[in-house]
Amino acid sequence: MTRILLGLLTAGFIVISAARIAYSVTADTGTPPINKAWAQDTMGFVAWNNEKWTARIHGDKFNLVPQNQTDWKRHSNASIAFTDWNGVPRQAKIDGDTFLLVDQGHWHGPVERSAAIRYRDWDGNNQLRTVIELQR
Repeated sequence: MTRILLGLLTAGFIVISAARIAYSVTADTGTPPINKAWAQDTMGFVAWNNEKWTARIHGDKFNLVPQNQTDWKRHSNASIAFTDWNGVPRQAKIDGDTFLLVDQGHWHGPVERSAAIRYRDWDGNNQLRTVIELQR
């Protein structure tokens, strides 16, 4: 009887330990979340010329604030030039609740509609923002 009870306790311990290990292996992606809840109303991105900017949407334009305020000034623009998750220079415009995206500002070529901008932030991390998140 003691052996049976000891065997059941050992089996239960092994099952619980295996479940905990399986959860920790599958639940941890090793990367931080793409969106940070406290900073979703802005996007800090790197432009094609490697300048760092912060953008918000007001109306149908991007409000842009440069990190380097010696060479650049705060302004609004209908488009932004950024680097996407694959390191490709892209340009975006606002079209209602979606973005229009093109490679390297080629607006006469194929235009992609997207619900979100997938960009690299100042630290090189992949980030994701929608029009609604960026509106003030």
